[in-house]
Amino acid sequence: MIKKNFIAIFSGAVILLSACNNAPDSDKAVATDAKEVTPTGGISLKVDTVTSKINWVATKVSAYHTGTINVKSGELKETDSTLTGGEFVLDMNSILVSGPAGSDPGMNAKLNGHLKSADFFDVEKSPEAKFVITDVKPFSGTVKDTTDPRQESINEYKVTNPTHTVSGNLTIKGITKNISFPARITTTANEVDAIAKFNIDRTQWNIVYPGKPDDLIRNDIHLGISLKATK
Repeated sequence: MIKKNFIAIFSGAVILLSACNNAPDSDKAVATDAKEVTPTGGISLKVDTVTSKINWVATKVSAYHTGTINVKSGELKETDSTLTGGEFVLDMNSILVSGPAGSDPGMNAKLNGHLKSADFFDVEKSPEAKFVITDVKPFSGTVKDTTDPRQESINEYKVTNPTHTVSGNLTIKGITKNISFPARITTTANEVDAIAKFNIDRTQWNIVYPGKPDDLIRNDIHLGISLKATK
């Protein structure tokens, strides 16, 4: 009996450790309380919803999934060729499971429906998510420079040379938290381009569905963000 109990406990520990180490390694955007948004002046640039992209990687003990979310609208603020504020809205009804490469389309479609349900993003009640910039400052420090095959679909967002740390209020399912992450921001006379790649903890936005007991879902969601805004 003691031996059987030990095996059961050990097996459970292995599952939990696997779940805790199954997400792509990346800079983590730690969530804190929402912060006040200070209006900024300057030039307004409209976010290009066609070329702007949000990609994600979600993981569990046995597998991982990749996909996209469409940018619905947005506006960035620029003063003296420096990003000072802005916001963008995500169309949560557009969430799509697209990978990994070779994954079963039928299973992806099934998961897609589950992600839209109340277990996850509850898109019927919360059809939009939103990010509002609260602070932009020059980057200092270091970033993680790792290689993981699960990140292949969003490696284009890999930021080994960030220029800024961006902070903002992220609202998902009606819950708003402030997050900060490194980004590379490039400005020209008529355009702002920003890319970032980081993890967020889904439970901070009450997305707590655990998955199967023997196939737990990782709390971290890995995001790749590419925004383009033009005058």
